[in-house]
Amino acid sequence: MFYVSAESHHSFLKAARLTGIGSASLRTVPTNNKLQMQEPALQAMIRQDREQGLAPFLVVATAGTTNAGAIDPLAGLGAITAEEKLWYHVDAAWGGAAALAPELRPLIDGIHLADSITFDPHKWLSVPMGAGLYLTRHRDILGNTFRTQNAYMPRDAAGLDIVDPYQHSMQWSRRFTGLKVFLSLLTAGWDGYAAAIGHQAAMGQLLRNELHASGWRIENDTPLPVVCFSAAGLDAQSIVRQIVESGQAWISTTVIAGRTVLRACITHYGTQPEDVRALVSALNGVAVPV
Repeated sequence: MFYVSAESHHSFLKAARLTGIGSASLRTVPTNNKLQMQEPALQAMIRQDREQGLAPFLVVATAGTTNAGAIDPLAGLGAITAEEKLWYHVDAAWGGAAALAPELRPLIDGIHLADSITFDPHKWLSVPMGAGLYLTRHRDILGNTFRTQNAYMPRDAAGLDIVDPYQHSMQWSRRFTGLKVFLSLLTAGWDGYAAAIGHQAAMGQLLRNELHASGWRIENDTPLPVVCFSAAGLDAQSIVRQIVESGQAWISTTVIAGRTVLRACITHYGTQPEDVRALVSALNGVAVPV
């Protein structure tokens, strides 16, 4: 059995099916009003599954859900997995970039406890699609899983202090995906990324402030630059359609606590206050009563 929050369930349903574990092995842990996994609920589910003869093996926390920017209690979940002797994975595909900005880094305290982490540079680091990273502190697991010997594979790296990629991944032949990540880091540098990510977070807060001042209701609680919002009596789908068709901005709808709400995410490092205010002005201009 493996455990994910209700907020992230959809992200791991495919993984359960693809690996052959099956969707019945996926346990959805309830979330609190901040959309974070509830630690007592997780502990109770692990205990109950073991009492029924099942085998818990994995807990997946999320560091910044794409849907609403929710960050699970990473340190607390790390303590639970250590006590229960379960593998602890943190899905930081989107929100992991917070680690690069000093003012946001405390949000993901506890991520160092993870056995493995996923992070997608093509999201918040503006690296071209697609570029995903899998990080683990267990150096041997990838080789133990994927290493194999075949007579037809080249031996150019034999005796060198490097590992051919096919020896620690599913793929045999693949593109040099890392090049786009390395070049992006070379161009921006760590300080450049810290400034860009901090700026986008500030633009997200400005958007929250401007929406609140205009009478919109903020539906999620996160310092990350993803803002979910609504207003009583307004048709969210109609608003999204008009904003997107206008060409002024791109927003979407999502579902939080069973309700359809509007969602805007600051994903461009060039976003400026005037862009944020233009979006709010456009929203105020197309608000359509239900």
